[in-house]
Amino acid sequence: MFGVILLLPGICALIFVVDSPSHLDSRVIPILVLALLAAFAGVMLIRAARKRS
Repeated sequence: MFGVILLLPGICALIFVVDSPSHLDSRVIPILVLALLAAFAGVMLIRAARKRS
């Protein structure tokens, strides 16, 4: 369940990048990277849980 919750920031970050204009502000990029890292951690947790069962 925690892995699915961690996917939400990554989904929001991807929607933000797709919906934003062609130029992203440099102040926003670290936040997007952190959100994508959280989503990656969620994917790894889900993968580990599936492998375990």
